[in-house]
Amino acid sequence: MDLSQHVWLAADYHFPSTYSCRVPMSSMNSASVTPAPGPATVRLALIRVGIELFGMEYVRDTLFPVIRAMNVCIRPPEHVALSYQVVRAYKADEDRTSTYVSESPVYREMAHAEGVMTVYLEIPRHDLERWSVLLMAIGYWGQASSFASCTGITQTAPNVYECATPIQALATHAPLQPYFSCVLSEFRDYKVEWHDVIPHARSPQNNPFTLDIYVWPLLIAKQHSGGKLLVRSPLVLPTRVE
Repeated sequence: MDLSQHVWLAADYHFPSTYSCRVPMSSMNSASVTPAPGPATVRLALIRVGIELFGMEYVRDTLFPVIRAMNVCIRPPEHVALSYQVVRAYKADEDRTSTYVSESPVYREMAHAEGVMTVYLEIPRHDLERWSVLLMAIGYWGQASSFASCTGITQTAPNVYECATPIQALATHAPLQPYFSCVLSEFRDYKVEWHDVIPHARSPQNNPFTLDIYVWPLLIAKQHSGGKLLVRSPLVLPTRVE
């Protein structure tokens, strides 16, 4: 990637209510959540919105090669409260004659934020307008009920110490205990294939995702009865020296 031909875009998002970005591999009936979407969630959201705006073929041929290779950073909101709540879940069941919907209570963790979340993308300099349109069009993160609105887009590079960082990028002696961490998903590599991510025409041949533990720049300020209050604080962890 020629860095001279790329620029960072920073998109701020406001969460007006509770939201749920589920931790990969967590139970559907008692799902744990992340403070903000992970990198794979950001890439998938760009694909989904791109298809809605520009069509499948344009996203596959023009946008996807950029989406799979671009650098992505996520800065969480200033404060994030995590708490378990009982919510109604609906399941559609089918038999040979009809479809019916069943309802049952499930126990799920939800997040509530104060302050904006920022998604940083390193995109081609010549295509700022198109990527700005894509970022503005994203109306939720995680579940479809996790509403969000883009409040502004600027050309701003991320402060890596204020963004989620994979544990492998940190020095082995780094003290991790004060910071919140969780599993997130990311694209396997920058060569992942379209049909593995969007298995429209044929079954995927390879798993396009990889899992890693990410450290968030969030300190656990309070913890009570399973709930947590997280406060953003820049990481003071040394990075790995190659």
